[in-house]
Amino acid sequence: MIGSRGVGSNYGGIERVLDELCPRLGRLGHQVDVYGDPGAVFEDHGGVRAIGASSFGGKHFETLSRSLNALARAMGRYDVIHLHAVGPGILSAATHLFGQRSLVTIHGLDQKRDKWSATARACLTLAERALVANADQITVVSEPLRRYFIERYDVAASLIPNGMPRKTPAAPGAFLASFGLEPGGYVLFASRLTPEKGCHDLIAAFDALPQGTRLVVAGSSGEPDYLAALRAAADPAKVVFVGHRSGHELAELFSNAKLFVLPSYVEGMSMALLEALAYKVPALVTDIPENRVVVREHGFYVQPRDPAGLADALARLLESPDALGAARAALDSLDRPDWDAVAQRYDRLYRTPPRRPFAVAPPQQVGAR
Repeated sequence: MIGSRGVGSNYGGIERVLDELCPRLGRLGHQVDVYGDPGAVFEDHGGVRAIGASSFGGKHFETLSRSLNALARAMGRYDVIHLHAVGPGILSAATHLFGQRSLVTIHGLDQKRDKWSATARACLTLAERALVANADQITVVSEPLRRYFIERYDVAASLIPNGMPRKTPAAPGAFLASFGLEPGGYVLFASRLTPEKGCHDLIAAFDALPQGTRLVVAGSSGEPDYLAALRAAADPAKVVFVGHRSGHELAELFSNAKLFVLPSYVEGMSMALLEALAYKVPALVTDIPENRVVVREHGFYVQPRDPAGLADALARLLESPDALGAARAALDSLDRPDWDAVAQRYDRLYRTPPRRPFAVAPPQQVGAR
């Protein structure tokens, strides 16, 4: 596995995917080596090893430089090199050149994220075209992503969605008390603090609401200026920043939230959203295809980049306990594959010979049809 900060880091969505997936692959008989940040700690769970790979160059080159380092050490040693995300997917050009079988999983269209400059987006678009031309297999985590690759490149990627985790609710305890939080007395945002997640819109919406229910912001940011701007815009009487949380502390936050809000502009398939639904927390999300395929009719929607509309929706829901209760009860009928089923689908894919070459149509021809 190449392209993440590694198992045990719990940094973002891809890392949480690997934390769920890799031990299950180990139990299915695979030896899984995950190259990532040397500081990530992960115990061997039945055939999973965390291998440190150094990086350099800040946010624009950190993941790619770590992936290059990992690939140099991994080439020729494995039955399959599994690359994660668009940027690292460009390395499939090297695996193809040297006859190393590769699989690339697309977790989202990274070039659409606001944090990247025009140059970075152009590079990510180049990486996308390279992986389409060179990867032996491509998987995507959502139906909108599958359609994107068909319509843009005439490539039939395999759809393997992220699994619904199994969660046991946690009673309110010392962690909530340390922030003065009451069960059912707060709205939760839990995600990486990057512009495309829309946390600034949520803070602006909360500033327009009267005092009452609080907003809890859980997550870390690799962009200090953005985090500083969020803190400067937030009313400390309404908004509580709790930083990056995991384990029992995160379970407490999810289990006792009144509502989960994800005002993102771009997604692949949000692990935080899946986790909220697993805890039976009603969700208010932006009406983008990647969120709709997860929540379907079991939640509430707002338009992206609309703080005023978000404030209106929050005001209505926070004053409608019956609507929230009905949404919570409806989540019992939400049927999604769990991680055991997801691992079994990857197991079958690894054991299936790749079907190359892909039928690739140039982007301009596909767009013209």
